[in-house]
Amino acid sequence: MGKRSGYLNLLGVCAAPLVGACSAPTAPSPAAVMLGAWSYASAPIGDHAPSLNTGLHVTVTVDAVEGASFSGQVSRWIAGDVGIAPDQFGPVTGRVDDAGGVTLFIPQATPGPILAIRGSLNGDVLTVHESWSGAEPGPFPSGGTFRRSP
Repeated sequence: MGKRSGYLNLLGVCAAPLVGACSAPTAPSPAAVMLGAWSYASAPIGDHAPSLNTGLHVTVTVDAVEGASFSGQVSRWIAGDVGIAPDQFGPVTGRVDDAGGVTLFIPQATPGPILAIRGSLNGDVLTVHESWSGAEPGPFPSGGTFRRSP
């Protein structure tokens, strides 16, 4: 019996680390649905060809999540034929709510109004409901879409 209890003790010591490893998996962060590069492209203004005005092209890359919050950076901003360097923007932040709603904030690198976007997420498409910068309307019209790059 002494030998058998020794084996059981050894088995208990070896099995104890495995019991902790078998705990229930943790749920992914709700904001994980925002990870990736999200691109917006408006239709060109005017129908005269050729034109330098290619509309507004913006890419926001989300690379960090914690709970319902996410963060990232602007990686492309082109308005017409004018590009704005990504370092002219501060860190992008946002939140995802329980109903698939998304609020996104894009600050300037220097003090100024923060661009805010409120929309809804459906798979790889974020549909804009409203955007604003301070008291002014933002550049993204209601119904515009950001699409996640594959």
